[in-house]
Amino acid sequence: MTANKQVRAVLLAALMVFSVFAGSIAFTGTAAAAATSATVSPDTVDKGPSASVDVTVNSGGANDVHVWLDLNDDGYYNASEPNSTDTAAATATLSLSIPESVSAGEYNVSAAESASLTAGTTQQEAYDTLDVVAANPADFNSATHFDDGTPKVEVAFDEAVTVNEMNVTDGETNLSQSVSVSSGQVNVTLSQVYTDDLEVTYNVTDTSGNTATATEDVTFAPIYVANESNNTAYQGSNVAVVASAVDTDVEVEGADDDNNYQFSGSTGPNSQVFVFDTDGKTLDTYQFTVGGAQKAQVDVRDLGLELTVDDLNITTKDGIEGSVSANAGDRTVDIVALDDDGDEVEDTETTVTLNGQGEADFNLSSVDAGEYTIEATDAFTGVTLESDTVTVSKAKDSTGDFASSVINEQVGDVAEITVTLDGTDTGTVTIGDYSLGYSANVTVEDDNDDGEVVLLFNSYAPKKTSSFDVDDSDDEYTVEDITTDIPSGETLDAGDYDLEVATGGEADNVATLVLEDRSTDSVATWTAPTGADLTETEDVYDAIENENLTQTDSLANGDVVVTQVSATGLEGAFDASNFDALSGTQFNLTVEQTNPGPNRDAKVLGINSSSATIIADGDNDTYFIVYDLDDVSASRTDYYDNTSTLYEVEDDDAFNATFTVLEDGDLAEDDESASDEFEVVTPELELDQDEFAVGNAAEQSISGTATVAPGTELTIRVTSDGDTQPRFLKTASVYVQADGTFSSAFDFSEQNLNDTFEVTASVDSGTADDATADGIVGEAMETTTAAETTTTEESTETTTTEESTEEPTETATATEEPTEEATEETTESSTPGFGVVVALVALVAAALLAVRRDN
Repeated sequence: MTANKQVRAVLLAALMVFSVFAGSIAFTGTAAAAATSATVSPDTVDKGPSASVDVTVNSGGANDVHVWLDLNDDGYYNASEPNSTDTAAATATLSLSIPESVSAGEYNVSAAESASLTAGTTQQEAYDTLDVVAANPADFNSATHFDDGTPKVEVAFDEAVTVNEMNVTDGETNLSQSVSVSSGQVNVTLSQVYTDDLEVTYNVTDTSGNTATATEDVTFAPIYVANESNNTAYQGSNVAVVASAVDTDVEVEGADDDNNYQFSGSTGPNSQVFVFDTDGKTLDTYQFTVGGAQKAQVDVRDLGLELTVDDLNITTKDGIEGSVSANAGDRTVDIVALDDDGDEVEDTETTVTLNGQGEADFNLSSVDAGEYTIEATDAFTGVTLESDTVTVSKAKDSTGDFASSVINEQVGDVAEITVTLDGTDTGTVTIGDYSLGYSANVTVEDDNDDGEVVLLFNSYAPKKTSSFDVDDSDDEYTVEDITTDIPSGETLDAGDYDLEVATGGEADNVATLVLEDRSTDSVATWTAPTGADLTETEDVYDAIENENLTQTDSLANGDVVVTQVSATGLEGAFDASNFDALSGTQFNLTVEQTNPGPNRDAKVLGINSSSATIIADGDNDTYFIVYDLDDVSASRTDYYDNTSTLYEVEDDDAFNATFTVLEDGDLAEDDESASDEFEVVTPELELDQDEFAVGNAAEQSISGTATVAPGTELTIRVTSDGDTQPRFLKTASVYVQADGTFSSAFDFSEQNLNDTFEVTASVDSGTADDATADGIVGEAMETTTAAETTTTEESTETTTTEESTEEPTETATATEEPTEEATEETTESSTPGFGVVVALVALVAAALLAVRRDN
């Protein structure tokens, strides 16, 4: 055979292989099946974090089933469209999640059966529509408390929910025992039947993941009927008609021929309870047809509740007495007084139990002068009865007075007006009068029954109702009216203001509030040890008493600075506002360097509530500004500016602290200032001797001086050195005294002559360097006088009888170098047979080889 013929034969064989391979591919593609129908359930869904629907698809069952939400309604799957896939089945039900990002509207839910879901997959015959609506959390329908053998509260919502939290309370205590959920019906079991008003607080999530939270009132239905049962209800009470299923129709009609009452209702979605309110209903038997078949009935009777008040005209010293009765005994009745607005009067509530004859007496506490009615409520049925009007007049011996006839304060301060009350808990205080351009009427109430109320009056902002208060939170006050021509934000003028107290509408006594001109008196500088915790007024005065806070003109860098401002008339401003808001508007506190050096502007410290603690003692007209020099920064500007270059406080800086009440504010007509100077020094410790010579006796003094703040705690260590045997260590904690000294006494009676030692003094908290000195033990004097010591803690002596000669042992831990082993990764590829292409290539190669051999 010639070479050309051989080549042709090989090529023809290759074409035959290709045609067989292509034919097999075409054959496998002809069996594709299609989805024939799709049903979406539900066909409407709320938007929400977990919104989803079920899609049931009928298909050929040969390939996987796919569904998607056709957002752009183009009939094709797009990669961004929500989708779901299930394995091949003749009927497949898929869960399709609806993201919150999907806009409300109506969409096609498309289906297809194919090997995979890729962009461009075509919607087949199967599709349905889905309406996506705006997020709508579950709505509360009802909450009913009844007893069907198990006391419970049924709570119904308009859709299925998951309960995250559900509590039934009486306003204070959670009464829930257990909670069960069925779709949108929630049953909360209780330990007993409660006649009090109940509330249900819930947090529930619907099927779309939308959460609803609220507190709702619970309807109490003391009477229960169901399943052909009969019962009796007193007129005014609620009857719980309980069906065997939710959303059941209920028909109600009167039994007597002359009673034409009829009503058609329902238990409502996700509820089995229909509430029949007997209030105002004719006394009769009422029959209930439930769900077209189930029947029950209730006989409505008259409770016959009656209420009698013994005396309708009493005084504020008398209690309100009376009696209550009903046509049934052993019943609980709640009694309370109502004021002329119909509101319950606090502390007048009482509960009585009717005896076997259906009667009980009551006695309510005394009330203020006024007109009242008494309300009686049968706790079990809710039937309520109200008495005739009871008129209460002021008892003749009730009176109000002031603890002091003259009350002195300064303009801008808070005046304490102590009102005493006798025979009544309420009095009205009048401050000023029309002729002074200011008057206010404030009613005070002594709720803690101590016979007095301390009324606080802020003269800094007298036009605001918030400028009144009471010293004891148990007492109460009400600002009746304020009449003044004072512009908003201005203080009262200095002067005498009349005070009057009235009880029962009649003036009882008078006094005078004297407001004097305010003043800016002085500024003083104090210092406290590093880290001192001064946050309240009591902390400051305790520190002064203990000499841990001392007045100074020189303080160590890093210690705590306390700037004391003594000024009257600031209490009201601090009570109404805060330091930062008042700075720059009512006053300024400027701490400015007095020794900036040549060609430099002075440092100005940034003193505000972030860098300092403000302690206001308005009662004593004193204000403390506490700050740590390490925590404040400074700028070289006229006023502190944190946006400019900032600097630290350095040793040897000197400052002037000036407090100015501004004329542009509301407290002074002209600027009023007071100031004080102080210098910042290096924190240092120094021992009194370079070498201490002590006797081998007790009470040997080690002393020194310090620039750090008095009250700073130091530790003094005395350590043997050289060849001293036995070795010893003695320690003591001491405090720097007000004069800057410190000392401690040590016991050297166990030491030998010529023993040497080293003394170290160090601060427990701070940056001062340690001070050291040498020492030697000599012979004790025969007559010694114990040195006075200011040691506040007992010295601790540690003696070692044998000198340790062991050299420190070094423990070496050998660390082996990691051994890196070469790891050779081998990738094996196994080909069990030839593919089509490989076979063709081999065939062509063989042909060419044959041609070559022929040549």
